[in-house]
Amino acid sequence: MNYTKAKIFNLTLKNLRVSVGIQGANLSEKNTVILNEFYDSAREQVLKDFDWNFANSYRELSLTGNIPQNPKFLYEYDYPNDCLFAREIIPYANKKMVEFEVAASITGQKVINTNITPVVLRYTKSVENEAFFSTEFVMALCWYLAFLAAPAITGNRSIQNDCFNIYNNMLVKSKTINASEGYIKNDNSCSWLDAR
Repeated sequence: MNYTKAKIFNLTLKNLRVSVGIQGANLSEKNTVILNEFYDSAREQVLKDFDWNFANSYRELSLTGNIPQNPKFLYEYDYPNDCLFAREIIPYANKKMVEFEVAASITGQKVINTNITPVVLRYTKSVENEAFFSTEFVMALCWYLAFLAAPAITGNRSIQNDCFNIYNNMLVKSKTINASEGYIKNDNSCSWLDAR
């Protein structure tokens, strides 16, 4: 199903028990203005809160040429512009989990520090086009957006708490659905177990 911002807003209003929907996401009606104020922050937070398949991205990182400020690390890499949340470093040869940190460089730029080179970063990218959103993500987003907008639209803290609790339940359900898509062999498996 293709989603639009207006559809997301109408689902959010239903979650807030508001019976009158909106016609478009760019209108100057009070509820639309409030939802627009919270929308980008809500979208980014829900993307960060879970490792959504549709927002999963990979990129080979470029060295900055600087030495990391943290002496624990040897290499400093540029942080991708479309990255919302760095999930893991994937080394080319080494199969172990790679330690890394997101930090600020000496110039104040966001960077990634680690001890290997070259590396690929697996991350959650900033997806803004609603047509790419999964159904599970939209349901979670509508509940989180309702949580943020509840005081301004309903003035009811009880509804706000309900929205937040349902949002957290939606994340748990999404983890189950997300995990059932695809298969990646565990590299830590034993060869004698594989032979069985």
